[in-house]
Amino acid sequence: MSKSSRYEWRDQQAALQERMKGFLKNPDNEQLEAVVAEMRAYAAAAKAGTIDIPERFIAFT
Repeated sequence: MSKSSRYEWRDQQAALQERMKGFLKNPDNEQLEAVVAEMRAYAAAAKAGTIDIPERFIAFT
């Protein structure tokens, strides 16, 4: 996985996590729709091969 691909994947993950945080803070229909749209965009990018998903992922939090 190239460095740019890794950054692109990381950015996609960060966007998805931010949407989830927004939904958890304010669980209304608008936030839910935003989370679902972000998840669909992530899945579509993964299927199309426009983002590389690492085989292993280690989170340091």
